[in-house]
Amino acid sequence: MHILGVCNPSGEDNSYNGLYLTKSELQHICDSGEFKNVPVLTEHGGASCGTVVSAFLDNTGQLNAIMEIDETQAIGAIAAGFVRDGINQELSLGYSVDVTHSNENGSKQKTAGRKKIMEVSLVNQGARDKCYVLAYEDANSARTKFIERKDEVHSPVKSLCIDEDSLKNAVQSKDLKDWAVFGIA
Repeated sequence: MHILGVCNPSGEDNSYNGLYLTKSELQHICDSGEFKNVPVLTEHGGASCGTVVSAFLDNTGQLNAIMEIDETQAIGAIAAGFVRDGINQELSLGYSVDVTHSNENGSKQKTAGRKKIMEVSLVNQGARDKCYVLAYEDANSARTKFIERKDEVHSPVKSLCIDEDSLKNAVQSKDLKDWAVFGIA
């Protein structure tokens, strides 16, 4: 199964000093390819059920990823079933943050440093708003199942497809052939 989903909302301003990811950190994650091959888990635990194949920022700055779930393994088959059945259709990033502690002028200061993504999880309820599975496609099917949510006025999937030419150009420039799974490339 291939899954397309929003893993993180738009980034915080680059001057932000905290635990959330900034705009430049999200851009670096996509440009560097460090998100590729990150394990996919269920509910932040257990064995990996798949890996991240590619990532991109959509037109609102949200971190999107294409993940491949290995249904030949029991854990992957179960995770894919959870997605199909609507049980685990939200996403949550698991990452570490280097925090530096200092005392400046008598006050304790904390500075958020490098953030490293450890995993992305298929979850029942994510910690961040609007981080969820947008679409999935079974390995033996040519049909993509797009997931629409009742609370959405503007679908992220539709926003990805509004300007098809620019999206195709972005795909080609980054050589992300895997996006073809969703009919994007």
